[in-house]
Amino acid sequence: MIDNRKKFTTERVKEKKLENRKLLNYKDDTLNSILGFGKLIYHPEKVMGVKQKTNAFPLTATLSLGNYCNHACLWCSTYYWQQESSKTIDFRKITKWIKKSSLKGLKSIIYVGNGEPLAYKRFPEITEFVYKNKLDQGIFTNGYLMNRYFDELSEYFTFVRISLDAGSSRIHSKLHAVPESHFPKIIENLKKLIKKRNNKTPTIGVQFATHQQNIHEIKKSVELVKDIGVDYFSIKPVFDRGSVNKKILKNNLTKSDFDKAFDSVSNHIDKDFKIFYKPQQIISESNSQNMLVYNKCYAGFFGVNVYEDGSITGCGPHHKVVGNLDTPLKELEENIMRLSEKLNLKKCPSGCRWHPLNFQLHKILNSDSFSREEHINLF
Repeated sequence: MIDNRKKFTTERVKEKKLENRKLLNYKDDTLNSILGFGKLIYHPEKVMGVKQKTNAFPLTATLSLGNYCNHACLWCSTYYWQQESSKTIDFRKITKWIKKSSLKGLKSIIYVGNGEPLAYKRFPEITEFVYKNKLDQGIFTNGYLMNRYFDELSEYFTFVRISLDAGSSRIHSKLHAVPESHFPKIIENLKKLIKKRNNKTPTIGVQFATHQQNIHEIKKSVELVKDIGVDYFSIKPVFDRGSVNKKILKNNLTKSDFDKAFDSVSNHIDKDFKIFYKPQQIISESNSQNMLVYNKCYAGFFGVNVYEDGSITGCGPHHKVVGNLDTPLKELEENIMRLSEKLNLKKCPSGCRWHPLNFQLHKILNSDSFSREEHINLF
């Protein structure tokens, strides 16, 4: 009698691998773009720290300078915080925290959060302070107020990313809830910043949050920003959070829709202009779950979120507070390690930016549990 059980099991394993491969179907098969591997190879000490639970102090801090925004994007993920009375971060406390943290291992500050960073009145002061403390700086902005701070952005920053989300004034006005005059001003600001920078520093990119109401404008947007000298274009889905289902319908685009949109503009990619597209984000969003499986989240080991009220979280999506600007740094580090152990990953939202890095760390830290074939395929 022939035992078909082994054959059946082997075939099912092969089928499952094929299903997973089709499911992920990445446009770019490099670990750097898929799994966040590029972040890890520059910080081997962090990988060892994660493994030994000895180095949990973050490398970067995303900083929310205030909760006021001059735009009102229909899908804003920080919609709830903007409904509160206007707040700005305590300048004395945050500069003191940055100074101490830079000595502890903090390497960079990214201005993003509950409002528009360039609306913060002390923006020149804080960016100069961070620059003098030898930390890298990056910013996510809607771009409208950039003309106020061309000097700071061109001299102190490593990257500047603009949330444009359109290729025309009409669609931009509709989705950002601003006058149509904002779009041409943002484009003009981009042109001037590109002209002012030295040796392509900072890198300047455009982010396109994609929804059924603007996907038809991706090609027009790509052609526009490439023509003025932008370095890259990032295609992302509108995620089901914040004001989605309140101010705008839930995103109903499929991976096939995104593939077609990407294919329509991929011919614009060259040595001076890149287009970033991460299908895993689209797949996980359409399935309402994370498609990369791992058993622990190490987000806090690499980055924390500092808010305008002084609170610090080790997980943005769950808003898990690990301290505040007055918390001793050693205690903050211990809280980050504890959070990593107890965070319920079943409740993690789709599309989290830490999914790829967590997945890669899981592979590295649990290498014995993966087959030789998987190791070969990994590299």
